[in-house]
Amino acid sequence: MKINKCQNKNKEEKNDKDRIKKSAAKTRKVAARPRRYKLSEESVSGKGSGLGGEIHGVREGTGKYEPPEGAHRERKDSTRPLDSTRYLETAQGIKTYTEVAEILAVSVAKAIEDIIDGIPEAINITPEWICELHGDIASSLFPDWAGRFRNVNVVVGRHTPPPYYEVPVHVLRYCDDLSARMLLAAEQQNIATFAETIAFADWRFQWIHPFRDFNGRVGRILLAAVLFKLKLPPAETAVIEPDKKERYLNMLREADSRNLAPLTEIWIERLS
Repeated sequence: MKINKCQNKNKEEKNDKDRIKKSAAKTRKVAARPRRYKLSEESVSGKGSGLGGEIHGVREGTGKYEPPEGAHRERKDSTRPLDSTRYLETAQGIKTYTEVAEILAVSVAKAIEDIIDGIPEAINITPEWICELHGDIASSLFPDWAGRFRNVNVVVGRHTPPPYYEVPVHVLRYCDDLSARMLLAAEQQNIATFAETIAFADWRFQWIHPFRDFNGRVGRILLAAVLFKLKLPPAETAVIEPDKKERYLNMLREADSRNLAPLTEIWIERLS
């Protein structure tokens, strides 16, 4: 019932212009902090910031959407990286992909700021919390589906995530499993267990691909929350360089085949 409520709850309308201005100011404040989770002055609109700009998710772009079984089928645009000449219809009007990315970047930075301004013990990773994250960053642009699990089937590069009707169960199991893993990591206090826990959090969320779009951005917020809850120092949560990104994608594909060891090694490197 809680998951259904999370999927179907209505989002209150926000004063977007005021919110964006305030968030942008706070983003600059966070960027100046030594204790930052990969935030920089480029976070709002810079290239390759890991929070917006030209980065679109952490995996390959979604190849196609399939409507719910029995529904009217119509062509859906791919969510592969779009350039500034492409336009998206949003609640704020027609915008270029670059404009959308900049708005999302501010929202992502604000979400991370809210997390690290709190205390680690207050973080409770649940399906409802994950939906709220997605709604917080995307509802001003896409109120019809932001904050709700996808109701379409997707293909992400070479990976086919579970069908949409299985997403709520997968996310619930993911949260329970991640909670148990974090408890163990907190008890053992060794880098190998920390790295394996974060690798699981990283891969499994992207494997489920619970939302229609912006899973990569939510995933980065989620990783920042896991690092903070485990009281670990900031670490890279998004790769920029093409060779590193290709390696990272290969490790995600290995994890898709139930081999988490290579991705764990990446996280050992990042934590080191």
